[in-house]
Amino acid sequence: MNEIELRHILHMNPELSFKEYNTKETLRRAVIEIGYDKIIEVAGTGLVIEKKETEDPYVVLRADMDALPIKEETGWEFASRNEYMHACGHDFHMSALYGAMKRLRNVKKNFLFVFQPAEETGGGAKKVVDFLRYRYEIKAAVGFHVTDEYDAGTVASRPGVLFASATEFDVYFKGVPAHVAFAEKGKDALKTAVSFLGWLYNKKWNALVGVGKISGGRARNIVPDEIKLEGTIRSEALRITEEVISDMVKQLGELKEETGVGFAVERGSVYPEVRVNQNLFETLRATCQRLGFSFVECDMKWTGEDFGYFSQVFPSLSFWFGVGEGERFGLHHPRFLPNDRYIPMAADLLAELAMVI
Repeated sequence: MNEIELRHILHMNPELSFKEYNTKETLRRAVIEIGYDKIIEVAGTGLVIEKKETEDPYVVLRADMDALPIKEETGWEFASRNEYMHACGHDFHMSALYGAMKRLRNVKKNFLFVFQPAEETGGGAKKVVDFLRYRYEIKAAVGFHVTDEYDAGTVASRPGVLFASATEFDVYFKGVPAHVAFAEKGKDALKTAVSFLGWLYNKKWNALVGVGKISGGRARNIVPDEIKLEGTIRSEALRITEEVISDMVKQLGELKEETGVGFAVERGSVYPEVRVNQNLFETLRATCQRLGFSFVECDMKWTGEDFGYFSQVFPSLSFWFGVGEGERFGLHHPRFLPNDRYIPMAADLLAELAMVI
């Protein structure tokens, strides 16, 4: 099968993080069909395909596998057949990597082709990197992300931090319930949470900090004793994120002294920042010019991407691959649908990069 046919199968059958069982088997069959036989399962639902031809280090090409809990609204003939959707383009990534593997089949270099699970939860890349780092000598790791922010045929990247670190956080407030007629007998967790939010949104950090969800309370006439805030911190480095969390904990401690409402702060998924190696960036620029892609040196993006775990350990290259045309919806939208015709172009670029790195 070709990369577009594979894309159709993957797009119709999306699976969530660490549940990519059928995706894994579809990919396994596809890569066996084109002549690869050294296939290693990793991180439960991921695959590493090893191609060893020399005693030199390996070049890693990586694609993520998981989908999102979004109901598709594209109306496409190959739309999702379940309640999930490849609304972040991971079907495009996997298919482009498969196409690159076909193009690299007879190249006498060492490659590791990585189909990585669970990018959306931030856990997949860490497991894969932990597997790779002590088993292989790796020269470089390459990943990309499709987007309709940039026009079709445009590639964008930058040396240094391309994607910010992203850390999920939850703040729990614990008060004492009471009937509103006797509010003085309670300790209002909601009022304390509102005070904390007022402080949070007026605090200035070299980071993007926000809360997207608040929940709690028992009934309209009861002083709320349990409140949960769910938020995210985006920064250029996890060091900055730790400073933000430290400030939050200090402020919560002061509020506890004032109100008697207790608190707890918990971290969720953590995505380290994605750092692009300077030499690999220059290789990308030259390769795009040679292949006829428009190249943009872009600003850092606040987008989270767990490829940061790769860039913490290996010299790494990451870039945006533009597919924008007509009406544009953006990532994680139920109508986000990169056109099939750009998959071979992405496969060409990945293969060329793998050969020249």
